[in-house]
Amino acid sequence: MAGLGFKDFQVGEVLTSSDVDGYLMQQTVMRFADSGARGSALGTASGTAVALAEGMVSYLDDTNALSVYDGTTWRDLGYAVSQTVYYTSNATWTKADYPGLRAVRVKVQGGGGGGGGALISNDTGGKGGGGGAYAEKLVLVSALGATETVTVGSGGTGGSGSTGASGGAGGTSSFGSHASADGGSGGGGASSLSAGSGSETGTGDVVFGGSGGGRIIGGMGGASHLGGGGRDTPPNASGEAGHIYGGGGAGGLFGTGATARPGGAGGAGIVIVEILV
Repeated sequence: MAGLGFKDFQVGEVLTSSDVDGYLMQQTVMRFADSGARGSALGTASGTAVALAEGMVSYLDDTNALSVYDGTTWRDLGYAVSQTVYYTSNATWTKADYPGLRAVRVKVQGGGGGGGGALISNDTGGKGGGGGAYAEKLVLVSALGATETVTVGSGGTGGSGSTGASGGAGGTSSFGSHASADGGSGGGGASSLSAGSGSETGTGDVVFGGSGGGRIIGGMGGASHLGGGGRDTPPNASGEAGHIYGGGGAGGLFGTGATARPGGAGGAGIVIVEILV
C-alpha cells in the first residue's frame, strides 16, 4: 500500500522493509527516462507485483512531465512556459523545434480597420475604424501538426482624402485551424455616416471583440484587446494610425481652406505562441 503517511522514527528503532517502502520509497518523486521505463519499474496497473498505488509521483526525462498516479492512470501536473514566440509577419511554426513540448497557448489579435478620409468639399469628415478581435486557445501536443501556418492580419489602409474614401478592413490573424481573430472594418469616408465596427468574430477557447470606431467627424479608432485606437483628429489633420496591436485608425478631418486629409491606417495584428512543457 503506497503512502503510509508521516512517521517520526525514534533513536534505536528498527527500520523495516515495509517502513522503507511505505514511508520513503512510495512517497518520493521517482525519476524515469520515459513512460515505458516507469511501467517496467512500477507496473502498469494497481495490484501488480510492484505495488503501483494511488498517490505515487514520477518525473519523466523525455517530456519533463511531473505526474501523479490517481488509482487508475498517470496524470501530468500543470505546465511551465519554456519560451514565448512573437510573430508580427506570416510564418511557419514547426513542432520539432521545441523538444519536450506538451502544449501551446496561442494568442491571436486581428488587425484594426483604417479610418475614413475627409474631403474639403464635405464637412462630414472621416469616421474611425474598428478594432480587431482577439482569441486564445490551449492546444495539446497531440492535436498539433508537424507544422502550423501562422497568419498575421495587416492593419486596414486609411481612406484617401482626395476621394473621401472609406478605410480598409483589418486582416485576420490565425494559428493553423486552432485559433483565429478577424480584423475590424474600415471607418466611413466623407460621404458615409457609418463608423467601423469592431470585430467580434474568431475561434478559440475565448474570443474578445474589438470596439467600434467613433461616428463623429475625425472620429477616433476603436480599441482592440492589445491596442488602442487612433485619437480624435484635430482640424486640418490626417487621422492618427491605430496603435499596435489591432487598434482602429482615426478618421481624417479638414479645416477651412485646408487640403483633403486621409484616414489613419489600422494597427497590425500579432500572433503569440507560448511553449508549454
